[in-house]
Amino acid sequence: MKEAIGLLPQVKACNFLPVEILGSELLHFEPAIVIFARVLNPLQSHCANLFTPKISSTMATPQPRLKATLLLVDDEPHLRASMRATLDEANYHFFEAGDGKTASKILQSEAVDLVLLDLNIPRLDGMEVLKWSLATLPDVPVIIVSGTGTIAKAVEATKLGAFDYLEKDFRAERLQLAVRNALEKRRLKLQRDRLLAESRERFTLIGNDAAMRKVADFIQHAGRVDSKVLICGESGTGKELVAHAIHLASNRCDHPFVPVNCSAIPETLIESTLFGTAKGAFTDAIDRPGKLQQAQSGTLFLDEIGDMSLMVQAKMLRVLEDGVVEPVGGAKTFPVDVRVVSATCKNLQEEIAEGNFRLDLFYRINVLTITLPPLRERKSDVRPLSEFLLQKICATHGLPPLSFSPEVWPLLEKHHWPGNVRELQNVLERAAVFAPSDAITSAQLVEAMSAVSPPHAPQMHDQTLHEARAQFERDFILQKLHVHEWKIQETAEELGIERSHLWKKMKLYGIEKKQ
Repeated sequence: MKEAIGLLPQVKACNFLPVEILGSELLHFEPAIVIFARVLNPLQSHCANLFTPKISSTMATPQPRLKATLLLVDDEPHLRASMRATLDEANYHFFEAGDGKTASKILQSEAVDLVLLDLNIPRLDGMEVLKWSLATLPDVPVIIVSGTGTIAKAVEATKLGAFDYLEKDFRAERLQLAVRNALEKRRLKLQRDRLLAESRERFTLIGNDAAMRKVADFIQHAGRVDSKVLICGESGTGKELVAHAIHLASNRCDHPFVPVNCSAIPETLIESTLFGTAKGAFTDAIDRPGKLQQAQSGTLFLDEIGDMSLMVQAKMLRVLEDGVVEPVGGAKTFPVDVRVVSATCKNLQEEIAEGNFRLDLFYRINVLTITLPPLRERKSDVRPLSEFLLQKICATHGLPPLSFSPEVWPLLEKHHWPGNVRELQNVLERAAVFAPSDAITSAQLVEAMSAVSPPHAPQMHDQTLHEARAQFERDFILQKLHVHEWKIQETAEELGIERSHLWKKMKLYGIEKKQ
């Protein structure tokens, strides 16, 4: 699962941690960790309208483009008529106002895409109308159309934020071009804002565990500053998605978020990947910017930085200290302005003690630090996560809506989830694909856990002896049931227990006889 998403503009004030979801057209990540969902309202817990609908033949039919609405503001009726005649061929919709107060009322009550404004108008000065419009409707461009005696005011208006200035003896082509350019800029800005908002909207909390609220609070504070961030946690806990949430909560959100998996790139290529190459550095080498230059003005995410070689660590330290990058084989350096967010599942202090990680680099990246909690430490989130994931899986794969049988919750909550949310999602996906009815049962989940989870996976972190013994007993009984094709008598005989005792064990561990 490669796709994932962005963060609400209000994320700086929310108490929600992101969860991943398929469907982003903007952002691409490694497989999910914590789960991010797009919602229409941060208070919603359901995922209505969450997924992009399949495009039917009728939906795919091009729809006629809506006409842009222009407001013409001038106290001279003949000039308004002249502008309207000049622009009428483009099939715009028009409102007209002969004074500032009328113009303000129209702007407050109607959806206007562009204003052509004279500065010398009665009742309310054109400059006041401009200031009000820019403050209240910043996405609506304003073109000043005024006489030669108001050039100084027109220049001032342009500095305030007016899109363009035309003298009243304009040529038709000049007016048409200015209007087209203003509307195109508005369209692109609205499109950009919509895509960014959709990206941000995909981040909201599934679950309400105190540890996750702490992480959400960390995202909020880290987004306000430009400090370097170190994210620690097990595989599957959401390090990359939290890094992206921090990026989208920051002032760098308009610029690239560039992830680099330091453990997935061979040591011979990691240096050129990060720093780029200069022409002639090796056979067939060309000038190619590295990830650091690609992340200019944005965020560079160094995933699994603990696997970075000592040589690359030294070069990375120089980038962090001096803000310059030197491509492989190059003699020139290039300035870079990037925020570095790092992540690791290793204990970097132990790596430092063993000589595998530089102490000076650790001090550089370890400014703001957060450790993400594993799923086993937030059992109360298992149910809302499972319900959300199941709904997402059904929508993604075109499956009919499914639910859970009531008896599944003890099984899901007692499971240790060494693979965290990634493992939970895989188990639920397998169970959903093979579900014979509209409700997933404990038996189906047990079978899915057996197939998805690695055999004899170490699950003893923070377990008591009783919990570890129960985990082994459940897995052992399930294995024997599979061997004997769920024949209870044969399984009980091999286990050396009574048939009734086996039934009790199956009920205790949420194992149901396979239908």
